[in-house]
Amino acid sequence: MATSILMKLSIATIGTTFITLGTVSTAQAGLINFDTDANANSINGLLFIDSTSLTDLYAPLGVNFSGPGQLSGGSIANQSGNFGVSALSGSNFLAFNRDAILSNGGVPTDPETISFANVISDFSIFASGGYESNTFQLQVFDINNLLLGASTINTAVGEWGQLNFSSSLGNISQVILTGIGGDNAFVYDNLSFTPVSKSVPEPGSLLGLVTFATFGATSLLKFKQQQKASVKA
Repeated sequence: MATSILMKLSIATIGTTFITLGTVSTAQAGLINFDTDANANSINGLLFIDSTSLTDLYAPLGVNFSGPGQLSGGSIANQSGNFGVSALSGSNFLAFNRDAILSNGGVPTDPETISFANVISDFSIFASGGYESNTFQLQVFDINNLLLGASTINTAVGEWGQLNFSSSLGNISQVILTGIGGDNAFVYDNLSFTPVSKSVPEPGSLLGLVTFATFGATSLLKFKQQQKASVKA
């Protein structure tokens, strides 16, 4: 009798407790080299006077750019624009010149904010002052706009340096790039990021959840009914 009861309790426990939901990963590492748009179409970098600041061109990748004003911010430019350094890949980069004017009256100036539709676990980008040495700062924030950390690099004339930040919690929502070395003209290239994986129940797993839960409840009900019958007997 005791063995029978334990067996039935085990069946109920299996049905209600040991349920494993399947997961689907939606993360995909991203790279923005400013030579192609989000759909892999080629971009022709322009002079500042012929272009506007970069905003939502990469929104399909979950990445948005903004400067310190509605019309201001970095612009995609071609390396032939006399920046003192070659692009790392292709011929374009994200360029700034605090003394220049964009076609809409904005200024290609920083700080530049890069926001992510989904939180990421790591971020990196290369920076260069071109004709002058420069110092660059990276600030990283979570979804509540709380500062997670910051880093700085110094770059020599005509050289690239890498700014990067990783979060073990995978809670990066926004970064801000600022040239803090006094150079008014500088560029960034090869931005990379890794979105955090999202786990969601698979349809088959949800069906399994319902099936096992129902089985567990039914087994427990039968056990109680048999208990009552044995007491009456």
